[in-house]
Amino acid sequence: MPDVIDSTRERRPGLLRRVFGGLWAAVTWVRVALANLLFIGLLLLMFGAISHDSLPQVPERGALVLAPSGQIVEQLDFADPFAQVFDSSNKPPPQTLLSDVLDAIHHATDDTRIAAIVLATDALSGAGITKTRDIATALEAFRATGRKVIAVGDAYNQDQYLLAVQADEIWMHPMGFVELTGYGGYQNYFRGLFDKLKIDVHVFRSGTFKSAFEPLERSDMSEASRLETGELLQEIWSAATGMITQRRQLPPESVDHYANSLGEILGRHKGDAAAAAMEHGLIDAIKTRTEVDESLAELVGKDDDGRFTRTGFREYLRAVRPLGISDGAGKPAVGLIVASGTILDGEQPPGSIGGDTLAQMVRDAADDDEVKALVLRIDSPGGSGFASEVVREALLEFKQTGKPLVASMSSVAASGGYWIAAPADEIWAAPTTITGSIGVLSAFPSFSRGLGEIGITTDGLGTTAIAGGLDPSRPLSPQWEQILRLSNDNAYQRFLSIVSEGRGMPVEKVAEIAEGRVWTGTRALQNGLIDKLGSLDDAVKSAAARAKLEDYDTRTLEPPGDWRQEIVRALAGGQSAMLRRFGAVFGVAGLDREPLLLLLQGADPMAPYAFCSACVAP
Repeated sequence: MPDVIDSTRERRPGLLRRVFGGLWAAVTWVRVALANLLFIGLLLLMFGAISHDSLPQVPERGALVLAPSGQIVEQLDFADPFAQVFDSSNKPPPQTLLSDVLDAIHHATDDTRIAAIVLATDALSGAGITKTRDIATALEAFRATGRKVIAVGDAYNQDQYLLAVQADEIWMHPMGFVELTGYGGYQNYFRGLFDKLKIDVHVFRSGTFKSAFEPLERSDMSEASRLETGELLQEIWSAATGMITQRRQLPPESVDHYANSLGEILGRHKGDAAAAAMEHGLIDAIKTRTEVDESLAELVGKDDDGRFTRTGFREYLRAVRPLGISDGAGKPAVGLIVASGTILDGEQPPGSIGGDTLAQMVRDAADDDEVKALVLRIDSPGGSGFASEVVREALLEFKQTGKPLVASMSSVAASGGYWIAAPADEIWAAPTTITGSIGVLSAFPSFSRGLGEIGITTDGLGTTAIAGGLDPSRPLSPQWEQILRLSNDNAYQRFLSIVSEGRGMPVEKVAEIAEGRVWTGTRALQNGLIDKLGSLDDAVKSAAARAKLEDYDTRTLEPPGDWRQEIVRALAGGQSAMLRRFGAVFGVAGLDREPLLLLLQGADPMAPYAFCSACVAP
């Protein structure tokens, strides 16, 4: 028998191992050195930005060009710029912060140097009708000063057009197209594939309308899901068409007619989509890019290059709020916490909602003597039920301080998103907010039949009847099926009780409007799930009134981060992104589009998910 000391004695690594180990150490040293150099460079840029001479200069008269890129969001994703230096392929999708757009418009409204606002929509990939309404309200205040808003675009998809329609005039390129198609809810179903592969998917849902895992167990849409989705899409489409017809002063049925008869309309114009849009009153002028520039120059004047005088909204914001420092330091404040993205367990970066991260932010607000009230801005389809409960418990602790708590719903605040809104003293939503979806679900895949087809079997033993029962290579036993179903139902009853307690409604009444059913903000108000319809500004004012504040500051509270991240975020405006933990839980955004991939991620079947797959807001 070998000596114990001999068997554990450290051995000198071989030559090849030492060579490659030395090379790897050298590579690591170079990476760290480059990262540190980059960081020093960013610091120098920051100090350079402090210099007044380096700030953008706003012309005495010109246009503010509002050109949002990518998706308009409540909170930007965060990506480590140091990691991107070493991986050039890790390019985050562009995003534009909604608050930046609104701040630029608000500043411009009081800035006499801004002669007009130009909405340039070509780089916009999406906003949603609820966020567009917020922008529309700000633009309305600007137009009330007598100055014009002009929308320009090579073409307009539906989201781009909903923003463009807020302008006094809409100009489009001769080769452009106004794409108004309505809203659709289509997805792939995998039951047929799973039958062929002999994969059994056990889905446990509490709530008739909780349909997030339907694609995993069906070949088509259930009647409940068809009813819910149809009503939801029609409500949102009616709101969108109403916005267009009101702003363009068109007959109520005109947009539906245009969308449903587009082929015939284009046929009359021999495929000239710009002429068709012009005839139907959707645009005001057909202009080339050169003609757009010349027309805007006539409106606001020319710069030294002979083009219209302008300032981009990002440069404008740097000029009017160069360091992002509030002038209300020391004043009582209404704290604003943005909860945007899928709700996940633990700590998460901006762009997702970490249960522990958000709970700590709420506790910090409770301990901050200057924060006299808190507004929780929610834009989330839900996610982990446990993480949602962690946040709710922190919000209840906040309320024990006596400070008012107000929830403000953005495009989506459903399922887990509603779970964390429920304890608020007051809940605000937009008419087109998607909310509700009070229900719980979980799922477990079993691959035993499929493995058996290719000759793989599973055998063994355990000390109890349930040992190894959650091994996906084994069939799900009747006892485990009972355990999972009862656990899911228990989580649902807890959800009902949470809403009952928060809204002051009998559990029986909550159950009538729950069942996983999704509601618009308008319907949620009728059902008692929210208190008022209005914007984030309305919610902030209400929180201030509840705290009896007259002269106060609105302070956006940021998630905790190390000092290096904070400097990077300040320099980059937080405009960065990271790969989300796709598949970390079953309840991640995009479930309706990628249910098969999510099934294979191996999420904990014992964890209930309060997630709404129908809540990717149009």
